[in-house]
Amino acid sequence: MKLIGQPIKHRIFGAGVVTGLAENTVTICFQDSEKKFIYPDAFQNFLILKDPKTQRRIEKEIADREIATQKERRAEQAKQDRKRKMLNFNVTANSHAVFHVAPDRVDQTIRECQVYTGTYLSGYSKGQPRVADRMKPNSVCLLTTRPSGQDEQARIIIGAFMVREDFFGEDVHDGIIKGHPQHRIFLPKESQMLFWKYFGQNTMPRWGNTAFKYCPANVVNQILADMVGLLRSSEQERTAVEHYRYFCKINQLNTLINLEGEKLE
Repeated sequence: MKLIGQPIKHRIFGAGVVTGLAENTVTICFQDSEKKFIYPDAFQNFLILKDPKTQRRIEKEIADREIATQKERRAEQAKQDRKRKMLNFNVTANSHAVFHVAPDRVDQTIRECQVYTGTYLSGYSKGQPRVADRMKPNSVCLLTTRPSGQDEQARIIIGAFMVREDFFGEDVHDGIIKGHPQHRIFLPKESQMLFWKYFGQNTMPRWGNTAFKYCPANVVNQILADMVGLLRSSEQERTAVEHYRYFCKINQLNTLINLEGEKLE
């Protein structure tokens, strides 16, 4: 865009000619003086080019910059709001979730380390992704599957992962929960753990049509402790111990097994 040499008018100083443009400064020569103005800001209220096409282009540049600035401000505000939430969130007992993984999606779920909350089955939000609003940075996603052709009581645990450190379920509306980049463990196929045994004989093994169910912290604590026990002396021992230690720390729980003296090197 060529500005130098173009006739221009200032609301106070009158007619002039653009004689220079450098970074964020435009120089204009008036009849009795030469003055510098901030570019492009001055075109918003004080400077008007004789060429309306160039004037509109500059005004659009100003508008686009303002949109970008507002976007940056909103992003920064959202970042600060999230930081405040992370510092002030309350740990609740039922903020963990157990997910059903279809048998044909087990390998993909382990590879991607993410789950889908499913959709609402009724009500105003029917068909929309379910919002896991109880889940917070302290939450665990426990992964289970029911082997093809077997009853619900045969449901097994295949792994678990912590959510990311800045995760708040109430803010996630696409239904996708991604696992923590570090705190994740998966059981080998030969090390199976039955899920329903952790709920006692008085609990009927029943899942229904939902993608996930909330789970009490004490149950998750026992399951993760048992997973550590299964993975001792395996390649995942260090990962499992660190995962469990992190879970107990962020949830303000005592470990159910002795983690002291573990050789993590």
